[in-house]
Amino acid sequence: MTTPSRTDRLPLLILLIFVAMLTGCASVFQDLDDQIHRRQFRSDHEAFDQILAIYDNGDVETALARFETLASTSASPRIARKARLGEICCRLILAETPAEYTAEIGHWQQFIDSMSETREALDPVLIDALVLRMIPKHLLQALMIPPSKASTTAPTSAESCMEIEKLKAELAVLKKKSEQTAELQRQLDDVMVENQSLKEKIKALEAIDQNIQKKKTEISAPSE
Repeated sequence: MTTPSRTDRLPLLILLIFVAMLTGCASVFQDLDDQIHRRQFRSDHEAFDQILAIYDNGDVETALARFETLASTSASPRIARKARLGEICCRLILAETPAEYTAEIGHWQQFIDSMSETREALDPVLIDALVLRMIPKHLLQALMIPPSKASTTAPTSAESCMEIEKLKAELAVLKKKSEQTAELQRQLDDVMVENQSLKEKIKALEAIDQNIQKKKTEISAPSE
């Protein structure tokens, strides 16, 4: 039997190098999917970007109305979910009573739970604006209620500070959850793409190896 030559091993080496080049490229597939989705639902993407600019400029009430419309009319489930997230963020920013705030926190939690099923990342633009604006502009005004004549100033101020710290802690937990959800989704997508790619490459390697072994057998077989 003859020993394998460098020429016999060359196809395997080339394919192994090709597999190594593809292993770390999961993000490329994600970018390509985003580009295809943007072309397919261009008008919805443009509408969302326009609303996001309004939201980012501080006109939360106008953004809320437009987010609601887009969430119910978009042909893309992905855009509809992003618009729904924008709607929840707007309502949290505009909340002026504990009841309104509690109701929107419930909607927020339901949305976070649904994200684990779709494996989509939360839009950081919406989350960052929510965290930065929510406490200074609205919740502080709602919490700093003027004390009655029968009460003293000190207890009211202390209670308000406690409520503010509690809300800050809740917001920190929510932001951490959103970041963890996004990171877990990215990791899961990377693993799924990599596993599928590796399965296909392994099958190709096995087929090539079988052909090489067959040729070796034919070469090494004694001629009659």
